[in-house]
Amino acid sequence: MEYPAKKDYFISFKAVYNDKNEFIDYILINFSENLKASGIIKYEELIGRKLSELFIENEDILPGLRDLYYHMIPNTSRKFENYIEKFDKWYLINIFSDEKDYLILFYTDITAQKHNTKYSIPNTEYGKSKNIVNIHCFKDNLTGLYSKEFFELELTRLDTQRQLPISVIVADVNGLKLINDAFGHFMGDEALKTIANILKKVFRKEDIVSRFGGDEFFILLPKTTEQTSLSIIKRIKKKIDNNPLDFLKLSMSFGTATKTKEEENILDIVKKSEERMYFNKLIESKEAKRNMIDYIKERLAKISCETEQHHDRLEYLSIKLADKIGISEIEKEELKLLCKYHDIGKAGIPNYILNKKEPLNDEEWDKLRRHSEIGYHIMQSAGEPIAINELILMHHERWDGKGYPGLLKGEEIPKIVRIFAIADAYEAMVNYRPYKERKSHTEALEEISANAGTQFDPRLAELFIELMKLDAEEAT
Repeated sequence: MEYPAKKDYFISFKAVYNDKNEFIDYILINFSENLKASGIIKYEELIGRKLSELFIENEDILPGLRDLYYHMIPNTSRKFENYIEKFDKWYLINIFSDEKDYLILFYTDITAQKHNTKYSIPNTEYGKSKNIVNIHCFKDNLTGLYSKEFFELELTRLDTQRQLPISVIVADVNGLKLINDAFGHFMGDEALKTIANILKKVFRKEDIVSRFGGDEFFILLPKTTEQTSLSIIKRIKKKIDNNPLDFLKLSMSFGTATKTKEEENILDIVKKSEERMYFNKLIESKEAKRNMIDYIKERLAKISCETEQHHDRLEYLSIKLADKIGISEIEKEELKLLCKYHDIGKAGIPNYILNKKEPLNDEEWDKLRRHSEIGYHIMQSAGEPIAINELILMHHERWDGKGYPGLLKGEEIPKIVRIFAIADAYEAMVNYRPYKERKSHTEALEEISANAGTQFDPRLAELFIELMKLDAEEAT
């Protein structure tokens, strides 16, 4: 593909070394004639100035200078696209250096080609260097961050004396499996994108922020001390904490290490960062999941009838029936947890379904029934000493086998679930629900009696009715 030469231009630099023959900077030595004639810049004032002085003031008209200053070393090359807002033009920027330490930036106007959807950057090499990097080939499709491959290339390229101290941060999302299993991979992807957007805002342009795949992120920070790196981690944690994803409270575990001496192996620094992250994750992961579940419960209470008062009443009724038939202390604790968390899966159900006053259609019922499965996955990942995830999955099973998910019937259903089902039905009938009228105490007991042997365990239903009638008599 050919480009109109009159719209293209170049600038060139020469490397500068100190007395120890260590590379320290570039000096601007020339502009193309058409750039000089364009009037875009006052080139006479810029010739002879150091790159370290130029990039801050001129990045808007000569993009690539900042990238050069932070990343480039002699005998390396790269290419990338850049939009210059001041001119409303797209440029393909090719940067390469030769054996004589001359460095050239070619700016090729590709504005017309960018408007053609068939246009793509040619994959040909520019100059003699084999170390050409096309940034746009190294982006993670989901988050827009750099990929693992680009991080590894930059890790090698930036591992120089000039970039010391170099810090590495390794981060891992806590509870991503819980989110994927309970709410689907779409929600997991949204969590990753939310975190990626926070990272983009926190780090500098010259930092290499990459997603390693899954729930891991690696960040390379040239010219950054470990103390600064730790300060950045605190800032990220605060931002994540203040930016929940809908009903999900996100969190990450971090580890960081810093290379301060040239003789240190940068790969050892990366390994140390990973080890520190995994150690922190062991400590933080369980608490993060607990915080996520508590946050879900709080949000659920705000958008539905699942209040603490509801849970307390439900526990009272369930334990009252459980004490009547006699169950173990472990079973009693399971029953209490079931009362507390049975509907946590409703957090994954659209609000309009939870609060709909009209009858649900078939599709809406299918979505609502999923809350048992969602709750199962949430509590399975919680790591509670007393596991109740299977009880949550079953809590809408019926005595006649026509409940959901429809795996069990009769005495196959755990006794705890059969107790809970009666107490939950009574509690739902005598209290406010957006989709139906409240029933009186007598009407609710009549409903339970009518459904004994179909929806409810008949023996437990009979005992519950006796207990509730006795309570009513004592109250009068």
